[in-house]
Amino acid sequence: MTRDEVQRQTQCIARLATQISKQPRLQAELQRARRQFFGDDMHGAGNDAAEHRFAEWFLMERESESLGVVPVTIPPYASDIEPLEGSLAGLFLVESVGDTVIATDMQDQQVIELAEPGTLKVGDLLVGRLYPVSGERWAPSAATPALRPGRELAKAFAADLVKLELGRRLLQIELEHLLLREHGGTSVSLGGGSTEEPAAAVLVVAPDTPLEHLEADLEQLMLAVGEEISVTDISEQLARTQSPGGVMGPLLDQLAFDTDVDLDSMRRVLLEIWNAHHAGQVRSTEEAGSSSGPPGETLGEQLVRRFDEGIGEKEDVEELFKQMEGIAGIEPSESDADGDDRNTAIVAEVFDTGDTDGDAGDLAPLVAEFHWEHGNNDPEQSALTLWIELQRSAAVPNTDLESIPSGDLMRLLLHVYLRSAPSERVAQVRGAFEDLRIFYDWIVETQEIDQREVLQRCKGALLDQLERLQAAGIALSNDQAPVKSPGLMQIEEIGDDGFGARDDDGGSYWLLASKEAADLLAAGDIVLGGFAPLVGDEPTSLHRRLAGMIVLLPIDARSLIE
Repeated sequence: MTRDEVQRQTQCIARLATQISKQPRLQAELQRARRQFFGDDMHGAGNDAAEHRFAEWFLMERESESLGVVPVTIPPYASDIEPLEGSLAGLFLVESVGDTVIATDMQDQQVIELAEPGTLKVGDLLVGRLYPVSGERWAPSAATPALRPGRELAKAFAADLVKLELGRRLLQIELEHLLLREHGGTSVSLGGGSTEEPAAAVLVVAPDTPLEHLEADLEQLMLAVGEEISVTDISEQLARTQSPGGVMGPLLDQLAFDTDVDLDSMRRVLLEIWNAHHAGQVRSTEEAGSSSGPPGETLGEQLVRRFDEGIGEKEDVEELFKQMEGIAGIEPSESDADGDDRNTAIVAEVFDTGDTDGDAGDLAPLVAEFHWEHGNNDPEQSALTLWIELQRSAAVPNTDLESIPSGDLMRLLLHVYLRSAPSERVAQVRGAFEDLRIFYDWIVETQEIDQREVLQRCKGALLDQLERLQAAGIALSNDQAPVKSPGLMQIEEIGDDGFGARDDDGGSYWLLASKEAADLLAAGDIVLGGFAPLVGDEPTSLHRRLAGMIVLLPIDARSLIE
């Protein structure tokens, strides 16, 4: 019976996930939530078990900005969710195994009974969500793994909870970030994936790797790409430095430019080598004096303490990780630091372009070489530099030239369109397209890689209708101050005195406009703009006038807006 109940829970999550993923108004929020859960590097995204845990968190814990509540609490998602009711997220230490399993809830120290032992052993630590099943027992979610050995982790967790004094249970996203970012399994995707019952995963927590093994791993990575850099020299440099960033940064930049090495694996091994050299080492007197931590605290202990403090104060997780990188001496790149300054308010309204490390591919080195060969003394102003930033900050970063699709090029042109002055949109977009054309021609000549077909496919409706869209935006714009921030509306009907449009929340409006402006519009166009205050000659609140700067986008832009 327990297996049937677990399968019902899995299928229920799959059904709700499919419903959510089909809602157009939730698409942008889903992308933001995925980056929040998986991190900017999207580590674990696509892994079935991690996707299932994301679905559980999004559906049952996270308050939706679009819906205003947790999704499962409102129709239609609240119907037929009996298999999910009463579930509990946390850490559960297995104390005994027999016909049933006895476990301790590490958050409140309550003893609970689990159904069917399966492959569990005494000392395993379940991390994730349990569901109540028949006989007043509990069954782990199909995506809940068991860390083995887990007793020491459980003790450390209990000690940290006492210090933090949270007064609440940890959320599933907090469990994911603290313990499960490196692990996997098999389950269901929020994108509407398989409803097949996943297999439970037992994850062995490996002991610390000896330094000589780490150096051997580094040497294998170097040999795989034909690099002859001395592993011994690198290890000695990491041993001498008090922060790894000064050694790792230049080396990773060199490897990214010269080789196709797996930068994520390289970064991880380098950091593990530095940790192995500095295990138990006390920070300098100056560092210890500038910190609120205890005397003699190691860098690793300082990072852990800072993370615990941030979680306890409910600080923004992304900002917290940035601070921890600063403590470790890992500096952000100049392009990341300057990116936010370049984006206008209009761009920020349409795109969610958070910073991330997406430099695993060859795009940035190729663009740098292109600028150098063409004598570009101001590459920061180039559309190609903006292209790199957008590829880095996409929901799934992609900086490998040969795998960049035409949709990404279309997104770049749309970004240029939005950030340009109203009267310059046509010239700026056509200039950006010309920059891309010259770059792709150069790639054919120098790299013998022909991706020009991808560029031609990206033209789409934006380039074909640039002049009309720019003219319509100027005709609808005025000097009035809008009563709220700009929003997106799609044109459904056009008349002599204006046009009908529907916003992302389903609201319908008749936007009053001159016949000259209306004649420039087409059904399906997307309007980005705000409303003017109501005046007496407007019979209802559904008859509105636009205010401020108005931007017209082609219907194809909808699929490119995150």
